[in-house]
Amino acid sequence: MVQNKAFQFIQRRENNLRFFKQHYPDIYRQFVNFQQTRAEVTISNSEDEVDLSFDGRSLYQGKGKARAHQGVELFKSTFSQGTVLPSQPPPWPGDYKYPRLAHSAIDRIARLSPLTPKDYKGYPIPNFYPLVVFQGVGLGYQVEELVTTTEIENALILEPELEIFGASLLTVDWERICRKFQKTGRSLRFLIGVKHTEEHLWPALMRHLMYYTPIFPIMNLFLNERGDPVMETVSKRLNREAVASLTVWGHYDDEVRQLNNALHAFHLGIKVIPPKQSVKSSIPVLIVGSGPSLDDRIDDIKEVRDEVIVVSAGTGLRVLIENDIYPDFHVELESDYLNYRVISSYDREKLKAVRIIAASQICPLIWELFGEKRLYFKHENPIGSLFATPETNIAGGAPTCTNAAIALCSQLGFNNIFLFGTDFGFLNHEQHHSKSSVYMESANKPIGTELKERSDKTFTKARTFRVPGVNETVVLTTQIYFTAKRAMEGLIEQTTDALSDSLFFNCADGAEIEGATWTSRESFIDKIVSTTGGQGERQRVLQKLFTQEAEAVSLNELDQKLALTERKLSTLAQKLESWLTNRRVRGKKDITRLCSEISRYMEGQLKNEDLGFYYLIRGTVRHFLYVGFSHTLAMDDKDQIAIFLDKWKREFTGTMNKLPSHFASITGKNYILNEDPWVTQSLNVPDLAQ
Repeated sequence: MVQNKAFQFIQRRENNLRFFKQHYPDIYRQFVNFQQTRAEVTISNSEDEVDLSFDGRSLYQGKGKARAHQGVELFKSTFSQGTVLPSQPPPWPGDYKYPRLAHSAIDRIARLSPLTPKDYKGYPIPNFYPLVVFQGVGLGYQVEELVTTTEIENALILEPELEIFGASLLTVDWERICRKFQKTGRSLRFLIGVKHTEEHLWPALMRHLMYYTPIFPIMNLFLNERGDPVMETVSKRLNREAVASLTVWGHYDDEVRQLNNALHAFHLGIKVIPPKQSVKSSIPVLIVGSGPSLDDRIDDIKEVRDEVIVVSAGTGLRVLIENDIYPDFHVELESDYLNYRVISSYDREKLKAVRIIAASQICPLIWELFGEKRLYFKHENPIGSLFATPETNIAGGAPTCTNAAIALCSQLGFNNIFLFGTDFGFLNHEQHHSKSSVYMESANKPIGTELKERSDKTFTKARTFRVPGVNETVVLTTQIYFTAKRAMEGLIEQTTDALSDSLFFNCADGAEIEGATWTSRESFIDKIVSTTGGQGERQRVLQKLFTQEAEAVSLNELDQKLALTERKLSTLAQKLESWLTNRRVRGKKDITRLCSEISRYMEGQLKNEDLGFYYLIRGTVRHFLYVGFSHTLAMDDKDQIAIFLDKWKREFTGTMNKLPSHFASITGKNYILNEDPWVTQSLNVPDLAQ
């Protein structure tokens, strides 16, 4: 009996490998010659049961099939049809407030929906599952049972342990499972072999979940096969930070405005930074933001000023120059005209004594406020793909200026970085920045008053939450600060993994920053004293950064590249219109399949083939899918859903068809700085080119 079962298991593995060879070749190559050394499948002698041992420990106590069935039954009862999920709500009228082409289109769709905030109670689970994330495969029985007994539109199968997935090749029919997802619009993805830690699983899983936008973050369900605590932490973090994923989508209106700014910089002849890793140095680099703890640390910076490179980031600049500390260079990221108004309110004479290295898309009026200037390209931006070389594209430098500064410095080659004023939090709502920052000290000036009004809304108690602080403290933070902190931690991890000699020290007394060692005032001085380099190294580095041999972006091919982008917008609009008109889109399953198919095209084919264009348009497509999917899934009346989706399709296709001519009208002009109204417009100003 056992021998017959063993033969069946061996035959099943061969069948699975044959299937994977044709349909999932990466999995086939991984397992065709794979030898199990830690995982062992055990067949019961007395009953129809199977167990799995891993490192000598039984995972199911001889009840693999029974445990899988229990898990599936629990999942079905927890997420039964009609159960309401209180996830990220739909966008409501006014949420997309900018009077710009694509933004206002989303707002119009929200106003066309019969659903109102008063009616919204959450998302009732329909008679199918839009997206299931299987956290762990085990013997695979729970995957097979849930897939074959329910309707699952999309699934992501995650298994960190290669040997455990290898064991499942013996026990379940993967071809039967995978065939369920070969219908039009359905999708199945595998994520196998990722290191079993939160730090590795979270970004890998997030990357794969983006193929299902906006099903994630609205209706993604997790089945934790073994009750794994690491998996549980990851799923909670994904759900908790779902809103943060929306903030980094971007949108066409902002991307084209940033491109307009960059084109002005090119016509102004602003030179480009030296190649990445060309400024190798262990000289201490102090990156200075404007967090509240900077007030207690400013004297430390003064004490070591001549032995280090000082880099101001965003509003950290004013704190430094008001304390008569002139940074070696200043880093800017933000593109809005408001940023020019803020910086131009500083002491103009002091600004002229400061060098600047800024992202290509900053408001072009900022360049002339400073002394020597260089631009870099933001990797996650269409401008870099259109006009930069890989050596000048800086990755991971968002969403704040401190993120930009640490990305820029580490990728240029500095490996000894100290963070000041990067609090990403505060102890009380009244002092969320340094006392010398523009947010706190300029309240009697027009720009200060405006910033204070904005910050009073941003830093209210309702919008803040607690996170671990340094030195066993607790601080308050906001969603944008938390997103920036997470992004910085990811960048630090990537840098130290790639460059083992990289060191990061947190000299801010705010939120804990994983990967950056918190450093007291006394310890900081000791570290600087023990570091060699001094004035000679400082001058060498600055000469390298601001070499006169630097070149500006060539103007010779600008028009051709812009015309090509216009054609790409037209091609994408036609492709989306074909999707929207040639498929039935009248119900919840229809919009789920459409979103899955479009998102997989954007994240897979388009991103791989044309990264720059993907960055230009991904946000707009995602936001359209988000408003359509969320309102549809939250409604109950089938007739209302069909009517709403018909209106959504018309608005979506109509807006996408307008983009090529709109793009041409913005980028096809004479770039004369003082004659372009777009330079002085914030996104809050109506777009006259609509």
